[in-house]
Amino acid sequence: SWGLFGLLNWLPTFFADVYGVEVASLGAYTFLPYLVQGGVGAGAGLLADHLLGSPRSWHPRVVRNTLQLPGMLGPAVCLLLAASPSVASTPETAAALVTFGLGLNALTLGGVSANHLDIAPRHAGVAFGAGNTAGTLAGFLSVPVTGYLLDKTESWGLVLGLAAFHYAVGAVLWVMLSGGDILEEDYL
Repeated sequence: SWGLFGLLNWLPTFFADVYGVEVASLGAYTFLPYLVQGGVGAGAGLLADHLLGSPRSWHPRVVRNTLQLPGMLGPAVCLLLAASPSVASTPETAAALVTFGLGLNALTLGGVSANHLDIAPRHAGVAFGAGNTAGTLAGFLSVPVTGYLLDKTESWGLVLGLAAFHYAVGAVLWVMLSGGDILEEDYL
C-alpha cells in the first residue's frame, strides 16, 4: 500500500514537477492508471477463481503466488524505469510505465487480498481486517514521508525507488510467509 497510496496522492505532483504538465492536463496522465487497475483487478479475481476451480485445480498458495509476485515486482520495476530520465524521457512514457505498473499491482487482488479466505475461512473478516489495516498504515505513512523526502532532496528517483523497495521487500516477505492451507487457529 506504500506505493499505491503514495502514488495516488503524489502522482499529479510528479508529472507537474518532472515534466511540467499543466494542472488542467494532469487527468490525462493520472486517471488511466487507476482505470486499468480496476479492469486488471476484476480479471485477476476471475483468473484466480478459474485456477482454483479448474479440473487440474491449483493449490491456493501457488495461485496466490502466481498473482502476487508479478503484482509486486512488476510495479517495482516500472517505478524504477519511470524514475529514470533515460527511459522515461517524456510524460507519455512515464504515464505508460506507471499505468502498466499499477495494472500489474492489481494482480494482488487475486493474491494477498483473497488469501485470508484460504488460510482462515471461519475468521476471514478478522484476517482481512488485520492485513488491510497494516497495509493502510503503510500507505498512510507514505504520504508525509514522500513530502518530507521531496522537501529535503527534491529527488523523485529516491521517492519512486523507495516505493519500488517496499514492493520488492513485500514480495520477498510474501513468499516467505504466505500459505495456502487452513491454519489450525481457524478451528479455535
